[in-house]
Amino acid sequence: MTTSSLFAQELPISENYFVDQYSLSSAYAGNSSNNAFFASYRKDWAGLSEGPKTIRLSYNDDFKTNAGFGAKLIMDKIGIFQSLFAIGSYSYRVKLNETSKLLFGLSAGLHQNSINFSDYYNDPNFTGDPSMMNKDVKSKMKFISDFSMVYSNGRFQSGFLFSNLGISDYKYSEVQVKYSPFMTYQLHANYSLPIQEIWTLTPLVIYRGGKNIGSQLEIATNMMYKNKFWGNIAHRGKSIFCVGFGMDISKGIIFNYTYNLSSAVSVNSFQNHELSIGVR
Repeated sequence: MTTSSLFAQELPISENYFVDQYSLSSAYAGNSSNNAFFASYRKDWAGLSEGPKTIRLSYNDDFKTNAGFGAKLIMDKIGIFQSLFAIGSYSYRVKLNETSKLLFGLSAGLHQNSINFSDYYNDPNFTGDPSMMNKDVKSKMKFISDFSMVYSNGRFQSGFLFSNLGISDYKYSEVQVKYSPFMTYQLHANYSLPIQEIWTLTPLVIYRGGKNIGSQLEIATNMMYKNKFWGNIAHRGKSIFCVGFGMDISKGIIFNYTYNLSSAVSVNSFQNHELSIGVR
């Protein structure tokens, strides 16, 4: 008999961080100029019918004098695997001096995994055990949390985020399957540079990693015109290139779109699209 172990962690990715900083770190909930409601749909590996799909709803706002709150509802589907996240966030800011402050964020919520075996066994190209037809299983709800901190000084911001998507294994009572999550971390830094009063250039660096997870560096730049129109470019990992654009359509109604391609994979297979609508 031969046995083996597989280590993996699939985290929903969003590239809304220039228009919705709360998507980057829970410490920004209610502590940035981007307090808003956002709804987004992301399609990864668009050339494949079973490529990942993510639907995300989020809202954050200030609360009392130095506090903020936020909430996220995320559904992430990859083939026959589906994850549901329901997360609430609390943030607090501490003023250090006239120009600098510390932002603290704490999130907690529930996460459930599902395995939709019916999507697999009902495939007309598959002939298998009829006893498993229409057999879907779900894990028990698990507690999830993250902790983050951001240092802000004028136009410069830098911070970290630690996420733990579960304290123990996700087990399914119906079948002998379990899912082992791992702690992840994220570091980021950005600086907003005004140009001739009507343009703002914002470079951003993000570094992600975790236990049994390969680290990944993302470098992005956003150019905004009169706080109404913007475009951005990014490079993630070894071969992923991103472009995006957006606008404030009218009275705080935000539209944002990003597109990814990879130099290492056929364009017909890899393309990623994310479309977001927000209301500030």
